[in-house]
Amino acid sequence: MVTKISETTRRNIIQTLKAEDIKWSGRLDESDFLSRIYDLELLPSHDPRYKSARVDIWQHTVNNPDDWPDDWIFDDERFDLLHCPDDQFLRFLCEMIHQVVRPDQKEVEPLLEMFNQELGPEGFRIEAKRTRFGGIRFEPVGILPSTIEALQQLKDIAEKLGPEHLEREIARMNSAIERDPELAIGTAKELVETICKTILGEKSVALKGDEDLPKLVRMTMDEIKPMDGISYGRGTYEAVQKMLGILSTLTQSIAELRNLQGTGHGKEVGKVAPDSRFASLAANSAASLALFLYLSYEKQKK
Repeated sequence: MVTKISETTRRNIIQTLKAEDIKWSGRLDESDFLSRIYDLELLPSHDPRYKSARVDIWQHTVNNPDDWPDDWIFDDERFDLLHCPDDQFLRFLCEMIHQVVRPDQKEVEPLLEMFNQELGPEGFRIEAKRTRFGGIRFEPVGILPSTIEALQQLKDIAEKLGPEHLEREIARMNSAIERDPELAIGTAKELVETICKTILGEKSVALKGDEDLPKLVRMTMDEIKPMDGISYGRGTYEAVQKMLGILSTLTQSIAELRNLQGTGHGKEVGKVAPDSRFASLAANSAASLALFLYLSYEKQKK
């Protein structure tokens, strides 16, 4: 695995956090903080009594807070912050200064300055951006194609809506692109399904339970009517209609790719695992589609 952020830079950041005795999880307990980035149910437990990292971490940091040192995360190979993909390392830093984790701006400013001072020579920086809901989120600049605006905006929407399963799907898809492409592809489909079912549920549309992804998207489109009230010229209208047609084809392709390469279906023994590029394509496409559907629904409500 090739990374652009050197081990030296990562160590410098980690050593500063240790030396300054900075609580990396902020006001959250450590399992809740990590759940914003990783699907802890999929990571193993170091304690043989438990099946997943989520229970393992909770047991040794919340139930028995003296079991592990405060900086255990930096030496845990499950997260491997010294060698993990750049986007995972940067997401960890961004979550450390998220307003949910650190609501006090006085705590955020010196951390952001330190991060950018260390990341600058590597060609990276973290910047604050205003969310659609009036909050602040932090994003890395100039990084990998797997970290895109649509996924970040969807995370804002998930925090606004509140359903934990939507936040888990986004975290699972994001963290699995490089580590487990099959899981990322499967979760991409589930993400679009979740957004569609959320919208249809809020509009009191009854579901039979056997709707496939293309049908869910068509039903959602019928309800939100994204082209209603738009007075563009004929050429622009037709161009937008073509884009919506492409979105419909895209949903079918995501479903087919998931059936062939994603989780949830048995595959031939010895079949080659999907390339992370295709997982990134599925994740980015699903995020763009889900974001369009939700923003159209929100516009309709207004």
